[in-house]
Amino acid sequence: MAISGIQVIQVGLPNESTGSDSLYSAFNKTVTNFNTLFNSASPYSNVTNGIGTVANANASTGVLTFDNTGVLSITAGTGISINQSNGNVIISSNGGGNGNAGGTVTSVGVNSSTLSVNTTVSGNIVSSGNIIVDLPNIANVAGTYTYPTVTVDSYGRVTNIANANSVGTVSSVNLTTSGIGIQVSGGPITTSGNINIINTGVTRLSAGAGINLSGSNGNVTVSATVTGGSVTSVGLSSNTLTVTNSPVTTTGTMNVEIPANVAVTGRLLLSGSEDLISGEAANLNVTASYFTTTTASTATLAAGTTGLIKTFMMVSDGGDMVITVTNAGWKATGTGTITFGDIGDACTLQYINSKWFCIGQNGVAFA
Repeated sequence: MAISGIQVIQVGLPNESTGSDSLYSAFNKTVTNFNTLFNSASPYSNVTNGIGTVANANASTGVLTFDNTGVLSITAGTGISINQSNGNVIISSNGGGNGNAGGTVTSVGVNSSTLSVNTTVSGNIVSSGNIIVDLPNIANVAGTYTYPTVTVDSYGRVTNIANANSVGTVSSVNLTTSGIGIQVSGGPITTSGNINIINTGVTRLSAGAGINLSGSNGNVTVSATVTGGSVTSVGLSSNTLTVTNSPVTTTGTMNVEIPANVAVTGRLLLSGSEDLISGEAANLNVTASYFTTTTASTATLAAGTTGLIKTFMMVSDGGDMVITVTNAGWKATGTGTITFGDIGDACTLQYINSKWFCIGQNGVAFA
């Protein structure tokens, strides 16, 4: 500790004594000693502890000890490396993700041209957050369309529908015959008009002697009331119906069926609807099942037949409607559910390969 208040000793004329230092020399040595003492003393008079240190003074030994109360040394844990354990230490991370080693990903984002993508934070996720991916809302209006123009995307969704003034690009319509018994006149039609078709063959059957008729026209069964006769073959043909087992030369039955594929000109209306009541099964004999709920409601949908189309729509919302579907196409096996939670929720199903598949929906949840 520094000593203040130094005194200057005045040394006068030399006055020596035999065998001893003179007073002059003694006083000079004293001055030198005092100068050495004062020059060697500390310029500081107080010691104060800083952050992370504590001072302990031992009065008996005269030793002042400083102890470190902060970080003594650093040990590298999982995912951390250090250049040394004390002193000026550089700490580095060996990996990412909650302190776990491995990986170099620092930012995660999702882009989609067909889905709606949102995150709980702005931009990409660099630490934590949620990425929300939804089907985008498609603003189509339910209703009946005349000559509709429909746009379906690669996922089977109807993305646009609008009425059209006409169907196709046909500018002329005519009928021709390749067989006998039919006469056609009035064609071709290029704007409007009528094509007349006249049966020049059999127009009516009347039972003669020995003949019994099931009717005079239409699908007529001709039977002989007596044995014998000269008829050896009976055949049936049609330009629009499918005929098999014709002709019959002895006994047999000719089959007449509507073709499996029917060409439709103009509007295609899926008629038939029902007001589906909670707790009941949906009617497979009508296309549309609509419902109004006043509380939480349930219904069921049984297995269909190949190609069958079934639609459901919520007219008024007083509680969720949950429909349990047999052979659900969105499940690996077994049943699934469709939940309608808001007015306007709707979906269209088709029964293909022994399962119900959704070919269009608005707002419903599948489970």
